[in-house]
Amino acid sequence: MRNVMSRPALRRVGALTATAAAIGLGLAAPAQAGPGPIPPLTASEQALLNSSAPKAVELDPATGRILSVKPQSTDQGISQRSGCNSGDGCYLSGRVPYAHRGFYGSRGTARGNWPYRIAYNTGRYTASACWTLACAQRSFPPNTYVDFSGALVTGTSFRIH
Repeated sequence: MRNVMSRPALRRVGALTATAAAIGLGLAAPAQAGPGPIPPLTASEQALLNSSAPKAVELDPATGRILSVKPQSTDQGISQRSGCNSGDGCYLSGRVPYAHRGFYGSRGTARGNWPYRIAYNTGRYTASACWTLACAQRSFPPNTYVDFSGALVTGTSFRIH
């Protein structure tokens, strides 16, 4: 069986081997110098790095050098619960024993499978929703009740804008 290591793991092994050899533990230096130089950041990565936009930066653990800069979504703050509290965005159940589904927090999208929904309420948020057949064509402002003309749908997402 062939031993396969990831590129970062190989870099760590190479760095540890070189460090051990430098302090006189008698370990042999690696046969190759490693995967080669790290390419410089692209112009778009450099611009993103210097901006105030949300971003994720990947560093080389051996050198601290930047390997990549990628945009990071801020759509991570939505939470959900069974039942709806005051102010929650709420996917309303149209059938017993299915519970209403409450959404709260900050901007984001919650995805799921919520059958037998008759309506949704935006609560204190600007929000929109999707169901198996479609999505709302726009977001609605806080305190808006949106119904499905008496039909029951299966909700698939709820978004706080």
